[in-house]
Amino acid sequence: MTILATNPVLVRPTLDALGGYEDALARGWAPDPRRTGDAAYIAAELDTLRADRAGYLARLLTFPAPAESDSPTTPVNHALWILDGEFAGKADLRFVPATGAVPDGVPGHVGYSVVPWKQGKGYATAALRALMTFARAKGLTELHILCNVENTASRAVVENVGGEVEHVGSHPSDRPEQMKVYYRVRV
Repeated sequence: MTILATNPVLVRPTLDALGGYEDALARGWAPDPRRTGDAAYIAAELDTLRADRAGYLARLLTFPAPAESDSPTTPVNHALWILDGEFAGKADLRFVPATGAVPDGVPGHVGYSVVPWKQGKGYATAALRALMTFARAKGLTELHILCNVENTASRAVVENVGGEVEHVGSHPSDRPEQMKVYYRVRV
């Protein structure tokens, strides 16, 4: 499934493309921005991927929730990869289908991470715009997105697509002292 059809593209992860994800890990990228620079976490991710490629991909596609659910009250997560001919990052759209709400304990509808060597090229903004269109097609009217206060690049991405600050505070998904900017983006 392709969501963003121009370069970069936003696609559903596949076993064939897992090598690019593996290479990004090997180069020190962390899929969870909270774990950037955490060599032990990245090494463990690499070990898990290399031990069972299909199982690792299945986990990526179903954590924290699968993309589809038989129950409209069960959260879903659309895990996607950003590609420009090679792996460039990841993006997620998470919500409860019945209400459009952010699932409990999840830091916002959207999560994204671009590999460091491709940052500053507009990939995160392009991915977020594509996720906004995808969210609208899924029936959502707004997205709630959280960014670390000090992450000015990510904040600029959200603000460039019309994000409005709701408030600043902590979130249970992170350390209590980590302040987040809570944004609302109309789709």
